[in-house]
Amino acid sequence: MCLSSQVKTIKILSTLNLHNFLIVHIGIGMQAISTKKAVFRNRPYNGRMASGRTTTKQAPFFGQRLSYFRKQRGMTQQELADALEISRSLVHHYERNCPNPTTDFVLKVSKVLDVSLDELFELKPEKIKTGPPPRVKKLTQRLVELPKAKQSVVLEMLESYLDKAS
Repeated sequence: MCLSSQVKTIKILSTLNLHNFLIVHIGIGMQAISTKKAVFRNRPYNGRMASGRTTTKQAPFFGQRLSYFRKQRGMTQQELADALEISRSLVHHYERNCPNPTTDFVLKVSKVLDVSLDELFELKPEKIKTGPPPRVKKLTQRLVELPKAKQSVVLEMLESYLDKAS
């Protein structure tokens, strides 16, 4: 068998079954065959790729607001997607690419994130909740419902504990 027929055979083998042969070119017309499996056979296609590219353009206004309120509520994109009954990639699309969301989507978002449309579109400033936390409100309401004599006893105890704590 001449060298040219061997080279043709090697080329045919490499075309038919790339996973069983590693073809190494050693110059013009010469080839060597290794029976080792290809190095990347069991690796995922994107095994060494970066997790994502850095963004170069700014997100649209609605997407920025959506992202802000989602993060403020401590939700991931997947959690928001589940609450809205859509895919995570669609939430990503609304946050990064969509300048004009549909009215239905905007209404769903405002309900799920418990935010008014004015706040969502920054028409009015965000409400900053002032006042006591809900637990203190409940305790205060229970205290108000007590008879006056018991109120004074509870208030004296509370004042003494606060004096010791400070």
